[in-house]
Amino acid sequence: MNIIVFILIAGIWAAFLLPSFLEDRREAPVASTRAFARSRALLANVSTGSGALVASSVQLRRRRILVGLVVAAGLSLLAATVTGSVLLLWVTIGVDVALAAYVTLLLMLKQQRLAARRAPRIPATPPVPAVAPEVEDAPPTVRVIAG
Repeated sequence: MNIIVFILIAGIWAAFLLPSFLEDRREAPVASTRAFARSRALLANVSTGSGALVASSVQLRRRRILVGLVVAAGLSLLAATVTGSVLLLWVTIGVDVALAAYVTLLLMLKQQRLAARRAPRIPATPPVPAVAPEVEDAPPTVRVIAG
């Protein structure tokens, strides 16, 4: 029974992680990835604004959370396998679900960034000034009708 649960959990992990891992390997070779990281580091050093620092700290925080979830999933699976505890197995499944949700969230954020980057930029147009209705320059006349 334990081996079936272990194979089931490994299959779920493979279904979530392998496609994105293989796709990234196909699209971005190691050399270009390193070159990109080097150029990004150079740009971060040159930039005067704090935007690059905020982006790198967010990326670092996301990476730490992802690594923490992976480690927690592995340790809980190891503990559930060694002890044979059903409770630890449920903890493992819960951590796996949290990891899958977090990876899904990261992929959604990545897709939004790519969509925003690909969206056509519309140049800013100056605001249209309000036009007052034209008033004739003729002097006002009053017509009196006497009866």
